[in-house]
Amino acid sequence: MKRLWPARGLAWAAALVCMLGGSAQAQTAGPLTGEPSAPAPAPMPVPGSTPTRMTWDLQTTHSNLTARLPDGETVNLRGAITLRSGDVLNLELLRERKFGETGGVAAGSYTLQLSDRWYAVQSLAFGEGGENWAIFRSDTQISRKWLSQGQLVTSAAVYGAALHRNRSEGGMRLAVAWYLPAPVVLEGGVVLNVSQPRNRFSHMPFASMTVGREGAAYFSLRVASGTEAYQSIGARSELVDFHSTSVMATGRVWLGQHWGLSAQAERYSNPSYKRHTLGLGVFLTF
Repeated sequence: MKRLWPARGLAWAAALVCMLGGSAQAQTAGPLTGEPSAPAPAPMPVPGSTPTRMTWDLQTTHSNLTARLPDGETVNLRGAITLRSGDVLNLELLRERKFGETGGVAAGSYTLQLSDRWYAVQSLAFGEGGENWAIFRSDTQISRKWLSQGQLVTSAAVYGAALHRNRSEGGMRLAVAWYLPAPVVLEGGVVLNVSQPRNRFSHMPFASMTVGREGAAYFSLRVASGTEAYQSIGARSELVDFHSTSVMATGRVWLGQHWGLSAQAERYSNPSYKRHTLGLGVFLTF
C-alpha cells in the first residue's frame, strides 16, 4: 500500500516558512518580516505516537550586535491548530526591540489540503513600530508532494509587502524538501526579491538539514547567504545593496508527552556589523 508522508507536518512547516521567509528588505527583522532563518520543514513524528492537533510555542531571544549598535530582544508566541479536515491554522504574535526601536507583528496563515498531493498556504501579517516592520504583508504558496510516498516536496510562493516611506517589495520563494528515512529532512531554495523605489533586486539562497523526530527531539541547521536591498539600522540610517550571511541552529526536545523546551542560536553578518542571537522557549502540544 502506498503511504504518503503525513500532510500535517508538511503543512505546518509550509505555513511557518510562508509566514517567515520571503523578504530580502530586512533580513534582520525577525519572524514574519524577512528573517532568513525560517525553520526547516518539520520532521516526521515518532512511529505510533498520537498526532498533534495543537501546538503553542513561547520563545524569547536576545541579540548582541557589533558596530556600537544597540542589543535586540524578541518575545514570540506561535500557535498551530490542525483541523479535522487536515487543514492547519497558524497564529503568531511578535514583540520586538531592535536598532533602538520597538515594534511588533500580528499574523496568521491557513494551509488548505487540496488533495493527498497538493496543498496551498495563505498568510497575512500586520506590523507596527517603524521601518523594520512591514505595515502589511501577504504570502501565497502552493506545494506538491512527489515520488511514491510523497517524500519529495516542491513549493513556490509569491509575496508582497507595504513598507514605510512609500516603499514596497515583492518577490517569490522557490524551495524543494526531501524527507529521508534516516530520519533526515533536507531543504534548499532561493528567495528572489524586488524592492521599491528604484527596482532594487536581491536574492537569498538557503539550505537546511533537520535530524530527529517530532515527539522525541530534533535539531536543524540552516544557512542563507545572498544579497539584501534595504535594511534600516536606526533613525534615518540604512544599508543598501549589500551581501549578508546567516547561520542558524535550532532544537526542540520533548521532556514530557505534551511539552518540551526549544533553543536557537544564530550568527548573522554583513559588511557593516555582526549579530549573535540566543533564544530559549517552551512549547505545549495537545
